[in-house]
Amino acid sequence: MKHYIGILPLLLGLALMTGCAGALVSTGSGSRVAYDSSSDTSSVTSSATDSASDAANQTMQQINQQMAVDAANAAAQQQFNDNQAAIQLFENQHNDEFNQNGLH
Repeated sequence: MKHYIGILPLLLGLALMTGCAGALVSTGSGSRVAYDSSSDTSSVTSSATDSASDAANQTMQQINQQMAVDAANAAAQQQFNDNQAAIQLFENQHNDEFNQNGLH
């Protein structure tokens, strides 16, 4: 249980960042470009915004992939811990039986 307490703030922070980033992408914040008929800078601004959006999406994908790897590692570690606990329980029971039968 102590392991989960240490991970909980990290997961909550990550969920908050993911939620905020998702809200920015879904509302289109920063992706609107004002069109100025006197100059043709809208295509430059639009491509810069698209590039920033692509970079943000790529970062989010990398974060999601890392979270999946971390979750798989945590599950594997938990299985290992459960296995070690079962082995220890078996050894304790075996030792108790050995001691009760006086087979020292």
